[in-house]
Amino acid sequence: MKKYENDFVYGRDRLRILLVATAIGCAASLLTPQYTYIQVAFMCLTVILFATCLALIFKYCRCPNCGKVIFLGVMAVKACPRCHRNLVTGKKMKSGKSR
Repeated sequence: MKKYENDFVYGRDRLRILLVATAIGCAASLLTPQYTYIQVAFMCLTVILFATCLALIFKYCRCPNCGKVIFLGVMAVKACPRCHRNLVTGKKMKSGKSR
């Protein structure tokens, strides 16, 4: 069993799996014959998986320090956009811009 540093890392890993499953469900619904029960089933599965992705983002993909939900760029972001702390370690990140 994999040990996670915090809820954000757990949520990001689970979100990656759910997004791949959602893409597979979407592709399967596009590749099946039109107006069949199988296509409707794949479309419903895709909608359910997408809604689960949104729920997972709002539950787990939060900054551990300030609690801000990180919605856009959750897979790539390293520091919180609000408090500028590292999402894994919690240490203050240096700003790349000169003020």
